Amino acid sequence: MGLSDLLTSKRSGMISAVSMVVEAGLALYRGDKKIAALLLGAAALAYRWSFVGAIAEILIRAYQRLR
Repeated sequence: MGLSDLLTSKRSGMISAVSMVVEAGLALYRGDKKIAALLLGAAALAYRWSFVGAIAEILIRAYQRLR
């Protein structure tokens, strides 16, 4: 199993989506509604395309650091 197979598998998309939903819940708990919404959108992307979801999460993390 290569890296591309791992990134495109349905299981990795599911795991990535679930972890982002949990992170969105934590962001919402902290009162950061914008980051929570972004993470939920990234979770939807990750469920369908795990590679695109990973890129979205990296961009969200960069946005958090720059704020």
